[in-house]
Amino acid sequence: MSYRLFSALSTTLHRWCARFWPVLLCLCMAFAAGCSVRTYPPIKYLPLVGKEREVPTTRVLVKALGDRDLSLRAKAVQVLGVLSQSKSKKLKREVAKALGVALKDHDPGIRLQAVELLGKMEDKYANRYLLNALKDSNPFIRDQVLKMLSAREVPKIQAEQEALARDQAQEQAKAQAKAQAQEQAQAQAQSQEQGQTP
Repeated sequence: MSYRLFSALSTTLHRWCARFWPVLLCLCMAFAAGCSVRTYPPIKYLPLVGKEREVPTTRVLVKALGDRDLSLRAKAVQVLGVLSQSKSKKLKREVAKALGVALKDHDPGIRLQAVELLGKMEDKYANRYLLNALKDSNPFIRDQVLKMLSAREVPKIQAEQEALARDQAQEQAKAQAKAQAQEQAQAQAQSQEQGQTP
């Protein structure tokens, strides 16, 4: 039985080689030519001595925002939130841009999380992306944008109003002190005039 099987395989292989020998010959020649011609890698693939390409963290996180796994995207947004508290202006700009990418996510939870983080950032970095978030199809996200903006802006306005009220109170106190000083000066002048006339 094994002889018959071997004989059948041998016949099949012989027929196949007879039909496709030109193709096999071309493949062998191409492989041999390819191996002997290129012995050095192309110049563009040689690493530069002492120089490695730097990959910023925000770039990795933007790549993670494109992942299929929802929990991975949520963690990437969470890490971006931590990075947004940095003092580096360049990093804040990159984080805001990455959160802008997160605003395009198909999951509303990720978009909502990005809006909350952008709302906590300085307006010069985040407002551009929050403006785009106002066009979101989900009404909760649009509402959250407005809440975050009011939460960020109301304390500023209140601080300005308090400063204005303090300034006005100081001006009133100065005006009252000046009026009292003038009244005292007039009273002294009158008492001096009465003291001189017998």
